[in-house]
Amino acid sequence: MTYKDIIHKTAIYVKDYMENLNDISHDYNHIILVVKLAIKMAKIEGIHKYRDLFHITMGALLHDVSDSKYSNEIQSIVIRKYLRRFKDLKTYDKMEIIRLASNISLSKENDNNRRMTKRNKKLFIIQDADRINSLGAIGVMRYISYNVINSDKPSFDEIIANMKKRTLKIQMYIKTTSGKKMASEHLKFIYKFIKNYEEFLK
Repeated sequence: MTYKDIIHKTAIYVKDYMENLNDISHDYNHIILVVKLAIKMAKIEGIHKYRDLFHITMGALLHDVSDSKYSNEIQSIVIRKYLRRFKDLKTYDKMEIIRLASNISLSKENDNNRRMTKRNKKLFIIQDADRINSLGAIGVMRYISYNVINSDKPSFDEIIANMKKRTLKIQMYIKTTSGKKMASEHLKFIYKFIKNYEEFLK
């Protein structure tokens, strides 16, 4: 089975998984946007080997499977079990995909692991792609939909508070050169949106 076949089968698996979450802030469209942005960033950052791009694609595809927001299962174990079906996939490939997919969330950010190395670059690219997807117009819509679905008493004030808190943290943890450049305009949009909202309350 080729890398292309594995990506195709994984996309089908992830689409079905994400649809069952019933949360448009973390749906299959979000996954595809992260995959596309991660591949674009990887090429800008000088990653062109197909094996590395395969790892990045798979890590991005699987990064929300068994995420702690929706599951009590250990993400790395769930992904490891999924990858067992690909008998011809080398152990290194499986371990690299597990490492990437299960370390994307901000909650797993580690200040001791922020040094830009060749190995870390693949992880940082997916992290940045996922975080940029929480900025700009798409980010605003995701914050709203997440609050409506997951809050006991959804409110505009709660959405804005969450947006402020996470945007500040996201801004701190964008690591790649291309990610910082892409995030800058989206950050301006988020802060302009917050300012506009608060001006209406005066």
